[in-house]
Amino acid sequence: MLNSALRSRAEYAELGADGLAARTTPERDAATIKAVEELLVGRETVLDLCCGYGRIALPLARSGKVVHALDISPNLIEAGQAKAAEEELSIEWAVGSMTDLPYKWDSFDAVICLWTAFHELFAEDEQISTICEISRVLKPGGMAIIEGPVWGPATAAEIANGMRQGPEHRIVTTEHFGTSSVHFIHDEISYGRLCAAAGIEDYKVYKREWGGRRRLILEIHQPGN
Repeated sequence: MLNSALRSRAEYAELGADGLAARTTPERDAATIKAVEELLVGRETVLDLCCGYGRIALPLARSGKVVHALDISPNLIEAGQAKAAEEELSIEWAVGSMTDLPYKWDSFDAVICLWTAFHELFAEDEQISTICEISRVLKPGGMAIIEGPVWGPATAAEIANGMRQGPEHRIVTTEHFGTSSVHFIHDEISYGRLCAAAGIEDYKVYKREWGGRRRLILEIHQPGN
C-alpha cells in the first residue's frame, strides 16, 4: 500500500463517518448530488471512487443507478453498508486503494472521485496510476469526473510560512474544521501532465460552481468503440 493511502486510512479511521459528515451540510450535499446526476444522465453503472460513508453513492442508488463504491477506510465502508442495508439499497461496496482498483477492464459507464479525494495523493506516480486505473475500468464512451479545490500560484508569504511546500509548491496545509488538512494542488498544467502520462487525449479541466462553492473539475472521456 502506498504512503498516501496509509495516511488517508489513518486520518479517516480517527475522523469516522460522523466527523466526515460534519464537514458538509444537507444543502451542499443536495447541490452536489444534483450536479452529479446532471453529468451522469444516460449512464447506468457508476463507480464512486473514495466514496466515504456513501454521501453520493446512496443517493445515486436511490435514483436507480447501478453503483459500486470503494474507499480506503474500512470504518467508512461499514457505515455506508449499514445505511444501504437499512434502506434496502443494492450497492457493491469494497475496501481498496484508488491506485489499484479491484475491477475488470471496461466495467463502468462513469467513475466519480469527489470531495478532494484525488488531491490526497501526493506523489506523481500515485496520481498517474490512479488516472490509468480510472481509464482502464471505464467502458468505451465512458466518462470520469474528478473534483477538487481551486488554488492559484503560491505567494511568497505562503511559501515563507510553510503553507505551501513540495515540488512546484503544490502541497498545501490549511486549517479545516479545527484540524490541519494537507492536499496536493492541481490545475490545468498538472492535470494535463497526468493525462499525457496516462495516454489520455480526450479530457478537459474547468472551474464551476459545485455544491455551493467554486471547484476545479477534471473530466475524462473514454473513446468509443
